[in-house]
Amino acid sequence: MTNLIAGGAHCSRAGACRPCTGRTPAPGGGQWAAVEPGGVMICNAGVMQLVTVAVLFAREDSHYKTLPQCDVYDMARDARTYDGPHPVVAHPPCRAWATLRHHALPRPDERNLARLAVALVREFGGVLEHPHRTTLWEAQRLPAVGQRDAFGGFTLVIDQNWWGHRAQKRTRLYVVGCEPAEVPPLPLVLGEATHTVGLWSGRDKATCRPSIAKHEYEHTPPELAQWLVDLAERCKRHNARANARP
Repeated sequence: MTNLIAGGAHCSRAGACRPCTGRTPAPGGGQWAAVEPGGVMICNAGVMQLVTVAVLFAREDSHYKTLPQCDVYDMARDARTYDGPHPVVAHPPCRAWATLRHHALPRPDERNLARLAVALVREFGGVLEHPHRTTLWEAQRLPAVGQRDAFGGFTLVIDQNWWGHRAQKRTRLYVVGCEPAEVPPLPLVLGEATHTVGLWSGRDKATCRPSIAKHEYEHTPPELAQWLVDLAERCKRHNARANARP
């Protein structure tokens, strides 16, 4: 291992690593880390983990925290502090960009989190996820389906029930750093989802499909989380170019 970037304790795997003199905390709270060609190795409680993707704006109870290759930024870690080097999976808050945003009462700074997510995806490569009806695409001039932008970015439209969500949850993805042909296989599912996102006035609640629970509005299905990480990992080529800039 070379380029040790965070200091602290010896790894419990004798002979597998060595301590360093730095004082910067390792990504994800590990004891120390070393830069490797494929990512960053974290020594966390004696377990060596190769981090290849940063997940930004995650929930505190996010499934991403169970994926060893992910460096997860929840509210406590603050995604605004992320400064590379990995490609990202970004889930910026969406209520400030929703069609009913005037009723959502977002924090004053909340809209800027999505703008930051766009910038980080463009710099380090990766994927940004937002609801299909978001107004972010028009505001940030993100490409329509079938188009590319100046950063090589493109848009995918997916349904989250393809990965096991109980509701359809149609979603837009902004991807930078790989070609459309390099996107992992999409597990297309035909037919209606068993549930909807919310019930609204005028619907016959006795005959319509039930709504998902409120906590499901924000959760990413585990299979989709893994798919997004796999997609972001394919953006390494763009990430390498970004970090080579002076």
